[in-house]
Amino acid sequence: MIGRWRCAVGQTTLKVGSPAGIGRATARSAAAALLLAGCGNLLEDNGTHLAYVLEKGAATLRASAGSELVVRYETLDGGHDPYYIEITPSFVEGRASNIPGSYLVVSGRTRGGTSYHNRFILVPHRLYMEKSQGGPTELVLRKDRGDTVSVIELR
Repeated sequence: MIGRWRCAVGQTTLKVGSPAGIGRATARSAAAALLLAGCGNLLEDNGTHLAYVLEKGAATLRASAGSELVVRYETLDGGHDPYYIEITPSFVEGRASNIPGSYLVVSGRTRGGTSYHNRFILVPHRLYMEKSQGGPTELVLRKDRGDTVSVIELR
């Protein structure tokens, strides 16, 4: 046996042997890849999780005839743990750039931040919501006459 890996999320144990012709390092690399693939959202944090919710919501709104959609977000931590969400604007007044530069942060046990949402959604102004008792947050998405989707409110 070369190694034994445990994924705490799913309590999966993976035993790796060295098949004929495969070196020890290659077997370990393969074991690590299998481990990460089997652990679900092991590499996902609350910020990235929110960005994925926004991505799905924006796609749903673009495909619909509606102009607004409310999406529901819950942290990966679940339950009633306190957290906050902060999303900075896509464009800063006075900065001459047409490249969205928003950043979102979600606190909690699996806190994290990302700019991934810039690919599919705009943020017209700073948004902040604090959930001292935990629970879900609703985000209001609005589509303009074109195909641009913006997140305009947290509640």
